[in-house]
Amino acid sequence: MPKIVFIAPPYNLFMESLDAPFSLMYLAAVAEKEGWEAEIVDMESLDYPLPDADVYGVGSSSPQWPQTIKLSERLADEFPDSLKIVGGNHISSEPDDLDSTMFDSAILGEAEIGLADTLNNFEFAKGMRIIPSKRINNLDSIPFPARHLVDWTKYKRGIYWGKEELSPAVSIISSRGCPRHCCFCGSSVVFGRQTRFRSVENVVSEVKHVIETMGYHGFNFHDDTFSLDRNRVMRLCKEFEPLNIVWRCLCRADALDKKLLNNMYRGGCREIVLGLESGSQKILDNLQKGTTVEQNLHGMKLIKESGIQLKAGIIVGSPGETWETVEETKNMLRQYPPVFWNMSVFTPFPGADVWKNPEKYKIKILTRDLRKYAMVGRDYRGSVVVETEEMSKEDIEQARDELIDLLLDISGPTYELKPKIGTKDEN
Repeated sequence: MPKIVFIAPPYNLFMESLDAPFSLMYLAAVAEKEGWEAEIVDMESLDYPLPDADVYGVGSSSPQWPQTIKLSERLADEFPDSLKIVGGNHISSEPDDLDSTMFDSAILGEAEIGLADTLNNFEFAKGMRIIPSKRINNLDSIPFPARHLVDWTKYKRGIYWGKEELSPAVSIISSRGCPRHCCFCGSSVVFGRQTRFRSVENVVSEVKHVIETMGYHGFNFHDDTFSLDRNRVMRLCKEFEPLNIVWRCLCRADALDKKLLNNMYRGGCREIVLGLESGSQKILDNLQKGTTVEQNLHGMKLIKESGIQLKAGIIVGSPGETWETVEETKNMLRQYPPVFWNMSVFTPFPGADVWKNPEKYKIKILTRDLRKYAMVGRDYRGSVVVETEEMSKEDIEQARDELIDLLLDISGPTYELKPKIGTKDEN
C-alpha cells in the first residue's frame, strides 16, 4: 500500500500544543479513503524523526513558513525520490514563494480535491508545480477527520468553567467561508467568502462519532462565525442537548440574540469568543469589521446574561490607533469584564488586504520577516511589526502592556497555554 505522511512544521512559540493539526486530519482521511496509508507528524523541532513515504504533504501557515523552507530542504535531502507537496494559508496567499523551497508542488486553497486527484494519478501529478484543486460545495461529502492518527495526550485544548476543565476538546468545523472583509484576515484565501454549511445531521453524526470512538465530550468549533445561520444553530443546539457535550465557538456580536444564546447554553455552549478588536468605532471602521461599538457592548451583555462565558478578542496597534482609541478599548473592557481574553497585536499577515496595501490603511510595515511575526507572543506580548500615523512601535508596545495589565486586573490570567518566557525565537 502506498504511503503519505502529512507534516505540521514546528512553531516554537508555546511550551505546549493546544490543538492537533486539524486540516491535516481532514487530508489524511481523504488519503485513507483513496486507499493510501496515512500518517500525521506534528513536528516539535526540525530534527524530529520522519518515516519513509511515497508522498509528503506539508501544511504551513505564515508564522511557520521560515521553518517550512528549512523542512523542504531536509525532505529533499533525505527523501529525494518522494513527491513533496506544500499547502496551507501561506502558499495559497503567496504562490511565488514555492520557488524559495525544495518542494515539488503546491496545492492552493482547499486541498481535498487536489490531493485526491494527485493520489489517483500519482505519476501525472509529479510533473505539476501547481496542482489544481477547488472548493467543495457539499461539505457533507468530506470524510470525518482522521483523529485516530493523532496522539491526543500531546494536546491541551479543553472546555473550561473558570479555571476548571470541564472536558478535553477536539477541533470540529461546521462551515467553511466567511462573507466579511476584515482587513487583517486572510482566511478567505483558502475558504472563500461564500459560506458553505454542513448539514445538521452530518455535524451531529460527527459529534456522536467522537463520543463513541474517543470518549470526548468537548468540542472546539473552528467556524469563522458559528452563529451566521441562526436557524441552523437553533437546530444544532436542540440536537446537542441530549448528548451531554460542552463546546466553544467564535461569534460576532451582530449575529447574536437572547433566545439564540439561551438555546446555545442549553445545547452545551460554555464559551463564546467574541472578536471585539477595539472599543473605538473609528478603529472598527478602519478594520472593516462591519460592527459597531454599541453592538459589541450589547453582545457582551447578552453573553454574560445567558450564563455563557465571554472570551474577548482584542487587537492593539490597528490602523488609526491612537492613545485615545486605546482608552476607548479600556473603557469597553471595564464595562463588561470578560472571563477569558486574547490580547493580540495588529499583524499584517500574507493573504490579508493590509499586507498587500498598507498605504491604504495608513500604516507602516516595519518588517516582512515572518520570523518576527507573532500576534500573541511570549509573556502573552505579541511582536509589534507596524506603526500607525500617531503611534510608534514603542507606543504600541506600551499600549499592549497596559491592556494586558488591565485584563489581568479585571479578569485574571486567561486559561490558555503558558508561552515560553525569556527565550529567543527558534525560527
